[in-house]
Amino acid sequence: MNCYYHPDREAAAQCVVCGKYLCSECNIIKEGKSYCKECLRASGAQVSWDKILIPGIIGGCVAGVLSFVVWDTPFNCLCCLWIVLGGALAVFLLKRLNKITGKIGTGMAAVTGGLAGIVAGIIISVVADLRFFIEEAMETPDVQEMLRESGITAEEMAGITLAMFVVVIVIGFALFSALGGIIANEITK
Repeated sequence: MNCYYHPDREAAAQCVVCGKYLCSECNIIKEGKSYCKECLRASGAQVSWDKILIPGIIGGCVAGVLSFVVWDTPFNCLCCLWIVLGGALAVFLLKRLNKITGKIGTGMAAVTGGLAGIVAGIIISVVADLRFFIEEAMETPDVQEMLRESGITAEEMAGITLAMFVVVIVIGFALFSALGGIIANEITK
């Protein structure tokens, strides 16, 4: 058998994915298996879980701080943009810090971006004085009436509202940031 890419050369291996015969120059060995260049590129670089932690935290901190800066301004619509960019930054840093060229797996890009979103959500939840806004809302007459009718105390309702807000922010930020991670994976080399 001859090499798929160099028909004048004898094959030294066969790609484990597509089955193409490869000469010694075209044979790419990864984790003890032979790949052609197309199959190796299509599969994406493998990244271990421990390598996403630092880029995820950095991307999340940047996104959280930038989102908090615009949180209580007319430009708070930029909050989601910062979260998406935080996920993109995390994937970009993951690739640069680990010298990865090309794509990583889409799932790992989403997880890396999602981690940045979780960090940003925690930062916003801790730094923003949400308790003040919730307590102020609990003092409005309509809310007071609803609480009396339902038999729930204002403190219980404030705790439930705060917990729900934190969960929604963290999950929402994780989803937006995961999207940013996937986009960055597709456009960065």
